[in-house]
Amino acid sequence: MTAAALAAVLVLPALPASAAEPHHVFTSAFLAKTDSATPDTTDFYPSGGSLEVGTWTDEDGARHTSRVYVAFDIGGLNRVRLHRATLVAQQESGPGCDAPRPMTAQATEEFTESNNWAQPPATRGKAVPANATNCTTWDLSSQLDNAVRRGDSRLWLEIRVPQRDESRPESLRRLMTNEFRFEVELTNTAPLKPSPLGVQNPETPCSADFAANSDFNGYAKMTDRDRDPYDLLTPEFEFWPLADPTATTPMTWGTSSGGNGQHGIGDVPVSTLADGRYAWHARTYDQRTYSPWSDACPFTVDRTAPSAAPTVASPEYPENPPNPTGAAHMAGTFLFTANGSADVVEFRYGPSRFDMWNRVPADQPGGAATIQWTPRDAGPQTLYVVGVDKAGNASPVRAYAYHVRDLRINAGSTAQTVDPTGSGMVVTMRFSTQRGNGITTFKYKVDDGAEHSVPVGADGVTETPLAPMRGGEHRLSYGGTTADGVEIPMVETYFYVDDSPAVTSDGVYPIDGTGGGVGTAGLFTVTPTISQGATGVSVYHTGLESPVTVPLDADGKARFTFTPTQAGWHYFWFSVLFADGTTSGFTRSFSVTVAG
Repeated sequence: MTAAALAAVLVLPALPASAAEPHHVFTSAFLAKTDSATPDTTDFYPSGGSLEVGTWTDEDGARHTSRVYVAFDIGGLNRVRLHRATLVAQQESGPGCDAPRPMTAQATEEFTESNNWAQPPATRGKAVPANATNCTTWDLSSQLDNAVRRGDSRLWLEIRVPQRDESRPESLRRLMTNEFRFEVELTNTAPLKPSPLGVQNPETPCSADFAANSDFNGYAKMTDRDRDPYDLLTPEFEFWPLADPTATTPMTWGTSSGGNGQHGIGDVPVSTLADGRYAWHARTYDQRTYSPWSDACPFTVDRTAPSAAPTVASPEYPENPPNPTGAAHMAGTFLFTANGSADVVEFRYGPSRFDMWNRVPADQPGGAATIQWTPRDAGPQTLYVVGVDKAGNASPVRAYAYHVRDLRINAGSTAQTVDPTGSGMVVTMRFSTQRGNGITTFKYKVDDGAEHSVPVGADGVTETPLAPMRGGEHRLSYGGTTADGVEIPMVETYFYVDDSPAVTSDGVYPIDGTGGGVGTAGLFTVTPTISQGATGVSVYHTGLESPVTVPLDADGKARFTFTPTQAGWHYFWFSVLFADGTTSGFTRSFSVTVAG
């Protein structure tokens, strides 16, 4: 986590304890005014204007003496931590605080609907005079403590001019109606010294070996012994060069909380620092008091990468070999060395420059490491390796090229031609394997025929013609033998021989075209691809109920006359018939459209 993700702010010096806000600020939950001129009624929740406290005369010349009653909800306060309670009001007009006869505040019983000037609520304890320097504030700490001790959920108060001066108009005070508040301060214990400290996350402890090449976060666990309520805790961080501990610099900060407690998070601006040794520490502020500074957490700034790419060697997979070695999915041993970069502590490696997530430590700084690496595929492969120092700086990349042996053999036909004798089709079969893999002979057989062998070409490729064969599907079994006599097991594949006849049109009905018309004859000439043993041609088209047989003429061709009885689309199928009762493996088919 970085400072940008924390909405961090620049640390400023905390305010002194005297300037801290109270722990609780209550606004009035009840307000009433009683008046001697209307002794049997009460003005509940007066709004706007001001509240008279003392004796005053209205615009009609009538004389009044008024008192104010206010209450605050205090349920849930922790009596153990009570330190000071202050009632605060705002005076709209009246004599200054240097004048005598200040107002008093006194706890009372609950003010009910039956209470008024004539029947005021009973008072509790002693009346408290206003503060000498602020005549609209009263220290009601004892009154609050008594109320909380009794379990009261509301503190009821009477504000008045003391009885000896209450009838004197010069003692009148006018208070603002909506400006009563009750401020409660609790005892405060300084936070504990932050501990433990972490780098990058709360779980990674500080270490003298920690080094960084980019900004990182320091974590300081904040602990406060105050409870009910908890204090708001904020951290303060600073760092300095170890060579000059007085040269401290504030750090930006944020906070986090979770199951492992509350932590301050400080951003260490490594990107702005020169290489060297530094330290940071932290303290906690609870809005009143600072904790002691934590222990120092040292770190090294190192943005200088190792200068040399690692060396790589492997007995099973040597670099750029003349012939491939090993095999796919066969592990090999690879040795990495730091190649003279004394600060390399780790190697990272993988099958691409963007996939070097595998890690192995060096046996010592600037040392070596041995791994087992299994090639995923055969053929040319590359293992990419970098050396990494403690700060995470990576060396130049070492690209180690090796060649993995592949004993697979591939086979596929490249041509099909008619044998000059007319006995069948000659298929040219191409066999190939990895160049230099040690296979010297290809072996093969077709269907259940005899096994044949041919030598492997220098480039790993050999093309050989197969014996003439009839059309259709055929099975090819093939394998090989290495120079040292190792047999490569036979595998099977299937290929197809196309012996469909050739068909030409006399032009009346172009093949896959439109021509002729109903009742107009057209001639198709059929030439068998394999002539030996051919006796005729089987013809079927969409205008026939069943195929018809057309014998071969003396020139070895069959001729079929097509006289359509309806216009439109017609589809044809032609196959060759042989004397042994078989037919050609493939059929020649096409369509014509009869005009009209």
